Amino acid sequence: MSLQLTSAIRKWNSTAAIRSGSYLAAILTLFLAATMGHSQTTGTRTALSITADGAKTTLSVTVKDPTGAAVTDGTVSFLSNGRSLGSAVVQEDGTATLAMGKLPPFTALITVVYSGSEHYAASSSSTSFQANSTSAPPDFSITANVTSLNLNAGQFGTVILTVTPENGFTQSVTLAISGLPFGTTSVFTPSIVTPPLTTSTLQIQTTASSKSSQLQTVPFGGKGSHLAYAMLFPGVLALVGIGALRKRGGNGIRLLGVVVLLMAGASGLTACSQRYDYLHHPPAENTGTPAGTYPVTVTAYSNNGGEVTTHTLSLTMTVK
Repeated sequence: MSLQLTSAIRKWNSTAAIRSGSYLAAILTLFLAATMGHSQTTGTRTALSITADGAKTTLSVTVKDPTGAAVTDGTVSFLSNGRSLGSAVVQEDGTATLAMGKLPPFTALITVVYSGSEHYAASSSSTSFQANSTSAPPDFSITANVTSLNLNAGQFGTVILTVTPENGFTQSVTLAISGLPFGTTSVFTPSIVTPPLTTSTLQIQTTASSKSSQLQTVPFGGKGSHLAYAMLFPGVLALVGIGALRKRGGNGIRLLGVVVLLMAGASGLTACSQRYDYLHHPPAENTGTPAGTYPVTVTAYSNNGGEVTTHTLSLTMTVK
């Protein structure tokens, strides 16, 4: 009877433990689901407005969440007919503005795309626009396949630029870039385009940080250690070698003195060498391209001999 009772008690304890474990698993699942729900990005909505004033066009966008609160980070790109007209950084009030000299002639529908961020989801909005089709002097416009780059330090980004001639424009167009952060280089291929060649590839290269080798510590420290070891250590060896040569202890001691003198000469030459200086005092550490979001401007200009025509394209580059 006691064995049956003991077995029943053990069975009841096992069943209770399993049920308790199930309850704990269910609670843990609900907790994880709630946590994941809180970590999801918030939805956004964008609104685009276009203001045209003569030769100046301003594209303004407002990014908000469903409650109407302003979105405070991220970038927006302005697209039309498969090309990007430029990009801008979203400010703390949820607005972003792109000022352009004029819109390209193919522009009929402009779509603004919000890239999203760690806290907000991506979104887009479109607005129709009727470009001015009246006659004008020869001119050009500049667009790109992308105008927003997200890179890790050490990576490179590629932007394909397109220069579109208008009204019989045939002059060459020179490309330049400004606003790149420290530790970043750029190359245009080619840097000058002339119709019918109207495309150029821009490559932007960032730099990763590199840590220099650990400096060897010496008693004197700094640059003084180099001079001290170059003079003191070989000098001490030389004195020991001369002392050994002057002793009358046999050929063994004299041979030891010769060896010590040779070591003194070799150490002096080594301490004074450029390689020794480089290994013990390497160049300063390269910090690489700093993380952040940078507005970058591509400038395209043409000179017909009497008048310079200039147009710009705004890029945003985010370095992680």
